[in-house]
Amino acid sequence: MLFPSAPWHDAHVETSFDPAFASPVESKSGNFISAANMAVEAMLKLIIKQVFNISFTLWLRTHIICRACSEINDLVKNPFKNTAFLFGVTKAKNLPNDSGIEVLLSGRSNAGKSSALNSLTDNKKLARISKTPGRTTEINFFEVEEGYKLLDLPGYGFAKSGQSRIKDWGSLLGEYFANRKALKGVLIFMDIRHPLKPIDLEMIKLCESFNIDYVAVLTKSDKVSKNIEAKTIHQVSNITNAIEILAISSLKKKGFEKLRKVLIGFKDE
Repeated sequence: MLFPSAPWHDAHVETSFDPAFASPVESKSGNFISAANMAVEAMLKLIIKQVFNISFTLWLRTHIICRACSEINDLVKNPFKNTAFLFGVTKAKNLPNDSGIEVLLSGRSNAGKSSALNSLTDNKKLARISKTPGRTTEINFFEVEEGYKLLDLPGYGFAKSGQSRIKDWGSLLGEYFANRKALKGVLIFMDIRHPLKPIDLEMIKLCESFNIDYVAVLTKSDKVSKNIEAKTIHQVSNITNAIEILAISSLKKKGFEKLRKVLIGFKDE
């Protein structure tokens, strides 16, 4: 010790000890423990609680972030993945507010339009695929995202009666084309083996009459050779003013990346 005889040192040592802190205290369990042990126990409980809360928070954040990242990646790969059915309309008075962006999906009842919509969205259950072509008589609204909708028109040109069903909803469609500001474009689905039927040309004429951009989508391209596909695209290009001509196959999942880009183009106009 540097100053063994310093009186203040002894006094300091004596006064630094608090007997009350070491006095036994009865715990909740009935055992007697010192106040120091109680303080240590309380501190340990606090540390354990904080460690648990931090671990749980980190796990929760990681779980949520991983899930969010997965959903974001899916949407980046396919912006149409979350497309959902809204409602069907049979009369003009039941149309929703004329706002946002709407793209029509049209085509003959056996052209593979429903299968194409399901492949477009990676959702096999989105559009009902009927074994009886021409059954649907509603204009079905599908929401891609807020303010952007796809409208699936009733299939035309192939009804059980052998007559076109375009008369059933022709007045609604005519009014829609004439007055709808949200309408930005039309996809006309045609079987690549039987394109440009009179009823297809009627829809093309309707689009051109109202200056609506349209895309010719040739379905079932897996049914023909590459040579026939190229010749058919050239044929459609010569006869129509389509802004794009695409060949797709729902069976082979072919051509849908380009179709998605075309649809996004309507949104960005």
